[in-house]
Amino acid sequence: MESPTVTPTVGAAAPTVSLELESRPETLTLVRGMLAGVAELLAMDPELLDDLKTAVSEACNNVALHAYPDGVGPLAVLLSSNGDGIQVLVRDQGLGMTEVAASGDRVQGVGVPVIRALTERAEFRPRAGGGTEVWMLFAGQRDGKPLFRLPMDAAPDDGWCKQMTGDAVVSVSPVMLLGGVLGRLSRALAANARFSLDRFSDVYLVTDAIAAHAAKAAAGDRIGFAITAGRRRLELCVGPLRRASGGELEAGACAEESCSPLTVLSDELELIPDNGTEALRVVMIDRRQ
Repeated sequence: MESPTVTPTVGAAAPTVSLELESRPETLTLVRGMLAGVAELLAMDPELLDDLKTAVSEACNNVALHAYPDGVGPLAVLLSSNGDGIQVLVRDQGLGMTEVAASGDRVQGVGVPVIRALTERAEFRPRAGGGTEVWMLFAGQRDGKPLFRLPMDAAPDDGWCKQMTGDAVVSVSPVMLLGGVLGRLSRALAANARFSLDRFSDVYLVTDAIAAHAAKAAAGDRIGFAITAGRRRLELCVGPLRRASGGELEAGACAEESCSPLTVLSDELELIPDNGTEALRVVMIDRRQ
């Protein structure tokens, strides 16, 4: 059967999930965690998830190995979901395809046969401003049956996350996707930060509470977060939220049980005003031996 004709719009259109991070080999864990979080909330077919993880990992690993010869650099993964399937765009700002050897070593390093075997369609192209992007389309149906539950349309990206920095900066829409993605990335970074087993378990409770709070307090249909990890320290910043949406958090107590882990398990907790909205900042420190 002939593959459908699809215009590669992910990145131009509003992405369901946008993940920005540094092109280190260990960041593949974060990329795969993001995909798993989306897959869980979309009730994605396990085989489709395996294809996504394998192909996207190939593209991201190529960036980590080849895009920045002198070190690390920006890596972006944008995922969109619609009736045609799942579209993923992997971008870097490093060496473009025209800047590598004529033999095309870098393109082959992407694992082109693997990516083409696992996707309905894939394109490899240099970016006008420098760097390379790999666009992939994964089929949304098999034998006439859908392979994932289609979410609501993604809200436009208003650029709120551009002011955020961290080991991972993420924008998701709809807001219901926040919990799965935030939880997995936070736990991956907590493991890298050498959190003890007990404190690691606290990360589950805190990220679940943040997602529950954001579901009620989000300022719109898109929400972003940044995570920064240090030695036995994790900092999360989530927004934009409606102003005065979390007065009980500022007071140091939460009237709703779903919010209590934030006040009980956070070492620092604050709501930061930002142009008519606010951001929730949470710091977790592991002082346990």
